Amino acid sequence: MLPVRMAVLGAGLALLCVIALTPHRLLRAEGASPIASAPIARVVPKTVIEHGRVRTDNYDWLRNTEDPEGIAYVQAENAYAERSLHPIKPLIDEIAAELREREAHEDASVPYLDNGYLYEQRFADGAQYPVIVRRKNAPGAPEEVVLDIAALAAGHPYYRVNRWEVSPDGARVVFAVDVTGGRRHRLFVRTVATGEVVDEGIVDAAASFAFAADSETLFYVRAEPKTVRSHEVWRHRIGADPATDVLVYAEHDPQFEAYVFLSKSREFILIACDQESTSEMRYLRADQPAGAFTVMEPRRAGVRYFANHVADKFFIRTNLDAPDYRLMTAPQDKPDAAHWVELIPHRPGRYLWRFEPFNDFVAFDEEHEGAVSAHVLRLSDMREVAVPLPSTIGVATTDFFFGGFGGNRDPTARMLRLRFTAPLQPESTYDFDVSSGTLTLRKQDPAARWFRPDAYQLDRITATAPDGERVLVTLVYRKDLRRPGGNPTVLLGYGAYGFSSRPVFTAATFSLIDRGFVYAVAHVRGGRERGERWYAQGRLLNKRNTFTDFIAAGEAVIARGYADRRALFAQGRSAGGLLVGAVANLRPELFAGIVAEVPFVDVITTMSDASVPLTTLEYEEWGNPAIDDQYDYMLSYSPYDNVARKAYPAMFVTAAVHDSQVSYAEAAKWVARLRATKTDAHELLLKVDMGAGHSGPSGRLGSLRETAEISAWLVSQAARAERQ
Repeated sequence: MLPVRMAVLGAGLALLCVIALTPHRLLRAEGASPIASAPIARVVPKTVIEHGRVRTDNYDWLRNTEDPEGIAYVQAENAYAERSLHPIKPLIDEIAAELREREAHEDASVPYLDNGYLYEQRFADGAQYPVIVRRKNAPGAPEEVVLDIAALAAGHPYYRVNRWEVSPDGARVVFAVDVTGGRRHRLFVRTVATGEVVDEGIVDAAASFAFAADSETLFYVRAEPKTVRSHEVWRHRIGADPATDVLVYAEHDPQFEAYVFLSKSREFILIACDQESTSEMRYLRADQPAGAFTVMEPRRAGVRYFANHVADKFFIRTNLDAPDYRLMTAPQDKPDAAHWVELIPHRPGRYLWRFEPFNDFVAFDEEHEGAVSAHVLRLSDMREVAVPLPSTIGVATTDFFFGGFGGNRDPTARMLRLRFTAPLQPESTYDFDVSSGTLTLRKQDPAARWFRPDAYQLDRITATAPDGERVLVTLVYRKDLRRPGGNPTVLLGYGAYGFSSRPVFTAATFSLIDRGFVYAVAHVRGGRERGERWYAQGRLLNKRNTFTDFIAAGEAVIARGYADRRALFAQGRSAGGLLVGAVANLRPELFAGIVAEVPFVDVITTMSDASVPLTTLEYEEWGNPAIDDQYDYMLSYSPYDNVARKAYPAMFVTAAVHDSQVSYAEAAKWVARLRATKTDAHELLLKVDMGAGHSGPSGRLGSLRETAEISAWLVSQAARAERQ
């Protein structure tokens, strides 16, 4: 949510901070050192009348992200957080060194075949960014560099290549670069052999593009500069002035975004238009780039479908008469719904998440009971082939970073590439032989060299929600550190957009687990752990289920003896920040501390402003404040609007100044209101990253320090809670 309309801050900001925060705006005990004082934001009451209700917002002025006084307040919060964390700096440094040692080693992906070349990604020892190399799929073929991202990123405080694609003739690579973290990209086209930049003038772009068959025509998507909504598809001639580019499709409905990509067969350019409950696709032969796109199936409210093409047919994943989706096929010359033929039927409660079509088989991933399993259907005999999995609790998937590394790019392949990870198994890459049914290990995550799974225990329990639903909770802890009275426990939650909290290996969590923590994940409603029903029961006018599910999970880990009731912590990021923010209002006494990372907490204000990123796209997720009952429902749980005069847990809140998804102003407003309202003396910290966006700093080690700070803070708060 929310844009950041500001340039990178200059060197004079520290001085500005001192000038703008005059003494009457700072909370200082008589005679106390300013170093010990928390900053207090200026109160500027704003009265808002909506649907006949009156709402007063004292900190709306912080939403003006170009106001120097607002920036000064944020800088004062940063300085206060640094001072507050100083006593645990040795522990922060210790954990940071631990994380670096685990993550910073040399690494390389498994080479994968794409259009006659074997591609590989490599990280040098200690490197933040990779180098992408390739060689022709022939013995003795020389290696060449496709993109040296480490070199390209030199001199940039933030640098992220969010997608890249090589032209059909193999000569050029197009890549989308974000240098702020705000999802506003610039497109570059380089000649692979020489490194020469052919094009660098396409700005305000999304990370969405596709080469036509002639390798001279590039289709790409532009984003609205203000809302960052991907809304227009343009046709560009390599080397031409972007001012001469041709608009081929514009998505005028503000609730939809548009994307463009090349089909797996490389025969079609596809445009997908999508929103929370409805989608529509268009197609054009890749060898006719000047032609007109054809609608595959006109959009119908509530019907979503996603298509790809292999051999002579389209494969379509759809929720038409199938809430948890099914897979269809259609002739390439008649791909409308009237000609769809069912290939994989709807399986209620088993969400068909994605698929990979090949000439001879189709692979698909299903979510069920908080796990993801991979399946293969052989097209020659329509027989489903079982994929052996190392564990039933984990994630087995055919998904690899789009435009990145892993495989499944060659439609003629006889092998399926899979990834598997579980809470006690670092990610492994496998090749699955569809004919023999054998699984071959190709690579293990470098974590395998230090991780000893036998030292840990993986448990799964269920909590009972107020309406009787069973909520899964996945727990990991070290066997020799388990305490009879329960351990300090961090409970993680998300529960939005249908994104499940998947049971995967997360190396950073073991810095907490090895210090006596239980790490727990609550699979609350709002994800798709149990299919579309689970998602539907955690959105719109059912959103409160997400919060009560999480509370039930917290109560269960205490009741079952996992968590020390004095030291239960909640952690959530983005929409998960909304979750823990709402829970802090509903049951503050249940938790010793809250970690809210880039939290979406100012729900009503944000969703009422259609000019900011994501708002119109998410009416189907949160609601539209223009609708009376939806307004009332959102207002009833919005963390910012429900801050009350009572005791709250200790809190560590993060934000990022270039975040176009959740403005740092949301966290700043929330913390300001909490400081002015809460009755406790528990620690409340706000740290705003002044050089990153929603995903944090760029580079594989970029977020390491922040992770170490949060982990050390949790350890210190747990020790404090247990002493009380």
